Amino acid sequence: MKIPELSAVSQEAIAGSGVEEFTVDGLRVILKSTPGRPVVAARLYIAGGLATADPKTVGIEDLALKVGTGAGTKTTPRAQFKAALESMGSSIGGGADRDYSTVTARSTRLYFEDTWKLFAQTLTEPSFDEKEFGLVKTRTIEGIKGRLDDPDASLRVTATDVFFADHPYRFQTDGEVETVEPLTRDDLAAYYTAILTRSRCTLVVVGDVDRAWLEGAIKSDLAALPAGEWAPVLPPELNVGAADMKLVEKEVATNYLLGYYAAPPPTHPDYFLLKVATSILGDRLFEEVRTKRNLTYAVSAGLGGRQRNYGYLYVTAVDPQTTVGVMYGEVERLQNEPIDPEELKDQLNVFLTEHYLAQETVDAQLGSLGGSEMIGGGWEQTLVFIERVRAVTPEDIQRVSKEYMRNLHWGYVGDPAKADKAQLTSK
Repeated sequence: MKIPELSAVSQEAIAGSGVEEFTVDGLRVILKSTPGRPVVAARLYIAGGLATADPKTVGIEDLALKVGTGAGTKTTPRAQFKAALESMGSSIGGGADRDYSTVTARSTRLYFEDTWKLFAQTLTEPSFDEKEFGLVKTRTIEGIKGRLDDPDASLRVTATDVFFADHPYRFQTDGEVETVEPLTRDDLAAYYTAILTRSRCTLVVVGDVDRAWLEGAIKSDLAALPAGEWAPVLPPELNVGAADMKLVEKEVATNYLLGYYAAPPPTHPDYFLLKVATSILGDRLFEEVRTKRNLTYAVSAGLGGRQRNYGYLYVTAVDPQTTVGVMYGEVERLQNEPIDPEELKDQLNVFLTEHYLAQETVDAQLGSLGGSEMIGGGWEQTLVFIERVRAVTPEDIQRVSKEYMRNLHWGYVGDPAKADKAQLTSK
């Protein structure tokens, strides 16, 4: 399926954004300078994600990044590294996600240059301390084993299994016991070195940082980062088929349900329309299912932000058949009854207010710029997000609800006697 391209962002909007994009010795950099702000953060985005994962070693990327960024460096040993970060109130850490991985450094402006030095060392000369390796590996394996103990964690795995069957997204980024257990310190060190190349990475910095200083710091402190060769790898298309359900029997006080449906990615014009539609649906579900009928304390609807994307419905319910019936009724109302223009206007105002508030933190701005650059058609698309949302019409809401909110694949954790597969797979 060919995905329509998003319209280009005007040069005028880009010039007035306060965001600069440039390249330093082959490393792409995005800098959003915020003079006077007290917090600075830098995040290195590493392309690839689960599309490049080897099923036999899945979890290696997440583990390598956690150990590589937490075990100290050849210049600054583990104990000294941790003490330095603690004394400055700074943090450095890494981890894997489905579409890309990250290494992030965060500090106050006063200590950013010192934190940057440690950040650069973790990228170019990690020590992979044996003690830290053992601790993180053990903690990871225990976390994997604990998935089944937590109903929500078990639910996410169950829903993922049924929706992403035979797709790389079916893997958990932290791996499985059988894929993580055999990994050695040397395996992680070699893998870490292989993925950290200039051609594969993008550096995003937000805060009170001077471009000239940043360019000089990259040239001097990241000089050892190899160029490498990288060609973008897209995950295969999703072919989810007809609605389905996977059930895990578990004695719990309430039943847990999570349903996924195929949705457009952030590079598709319909993404913005469906983002608003799922927000409206979420509000209606809260009102109708929780507030009016008191059927649950937890119900929601939302939209992912992946290269191969999904929307979802989530609920915990003692009486899942009645609850899902009400939820499906609200989905159908959104599909079949045009939303009142004034209600839509109010909903958009709330939606955008929440968006503004969420974008106030440095982390949120890093995530928005970096995520859009990696999988959203370029960081420039963040500049027109608001105008795209404001342009949504009642007809748009009805159309995308009909087109995408169907063929749900449900994960169900709880009492099998209360599960109605025919009902769940009826939409």
